[in-house]
Amino acid sequence: MTIVRTALAMAGVALLIGACGSSSPSSSTTSSQSPQNAVAQAYKFSACMRNHGVTDFPDPKVTSNGNQQSIAIQAVGAKTPAFKAASIACRGILPPPSNADLAAEAAQQRAHTQDLLSFARCMRGRGVNGFPDPTAQGQFTLQMITNAGVDLHAPQVAVAARACIPASHGVVTPADIAQATGSSG
Repeated sequence: MTIVRTALAMAGVALLIGACGSSSPSSSTTSSQSPQNAVAQAYKFSACMRNHGVTDFPDPKVTSNGNQQSIAIQAVGAKTPAFKAASIACRGILPPPSNADLAAEAAQQRAHTQDLLSFARCMRGRGVNGFPDPTAQGQFTLQMITNAGVDLHAPQVAVAARACIPASHGVVTPADIAQATGSSG
């Protein structure tokens, strides 16, 4: 499951092609589009993916916060042959990412990874020995954590995790902790 989020609609649409079309996005300049046109293009892209065999490909999720707009598409089945063929067929719908878009996304990814690393350090500092660092892609999975020997259902793990939420700068939420540990707030 891939989720691509950016602060500006243009960057969001531009980055989708990199996330959906190949394993490493290409660099080029984006054309100038209004945010409304970028949203329309994201919906066209989703429809194209469905029309080319990825029947469960979702519509984009568009959110607005003041002057900023975010477009997120959850790419379902990104490693399947049908997905790869559809993304090639649909790649012309979205503008390619610019160098600025790619740099902003890379900076966001580094910050996300650092926030999860801070959370992991906090967990170890609170006595949850063996709590793993996130992957280089800035991800934790429940399997990673349990494979490291952490009992997610141990009360001290839930207590430490809730105490470490601030260390993640909002990346880890109380809902994430409750879901992972099976505990309530």
